[in-house]
Amino acid sequence: MADADREKWDERYRTGQHPGGEPSWLRSFDEELPRTGKALDVAAGSGRMSVFMARRGLEVTAVDISPVGLALAREAAADEGLRIRTQALDLEREPLPAGPFDLVACFHYRQRALFPVILAQLEPGGTVVAELPTLRNLERQMRPSKRWLAEANELLRDCGSLEVVYYREGWLGERHLARLIARRPKA
Repeated sequence: MADADREKWDERYRTGQHPGGEPSWLRSFDEELPRTGKALDVAAGSGRMSVFMARRGLEVTAVDISPVGLALAREAAADEGLRIRTQALDLEREPLPAGPFDLVACFHYRQRALFPVILAQLEPGGTVVAELPTLRNLERQMRPSKRWLAEANELLRDCGSLEVVYYREGWLGERHLARLIARRPKA
């Protein structure tokens, strides 16, 4: 399955079928997100979150199954005079890079067993930012499949003892998304 996934995503990135630009909703939370330290972009794709975090001054590691996507991420960073580290990983089989991290981003990738690992990688006081499609997407479209969709409030429940800075679920255009910013307590 990993080879098929890699090939599928490589092809999407080769043909330009990927989102660009930083997520505009994060602009409202500028003061809540760190500007120094280490950051991890999980399932980074073409690197829009990686570039966003590097612009903030963070030392970014981007991981994804697609070498083509990661090459685009490096190019996008270099175009702005930024540097990010990339690592091609099959997140279903290989571990995340060792933390701790001051900021971890996970956008549009849901692997239930991975989220507790992501949270464990947070530095005390570290922040996680996530955006995931929910099951309600199936009301309007067939993809992604149920396997990759979060249940109602699932992302919120996954945060356990973290301080939730922001959480929202709702329709944004044709997609029903869960958005989260949460912070690990310092002590």
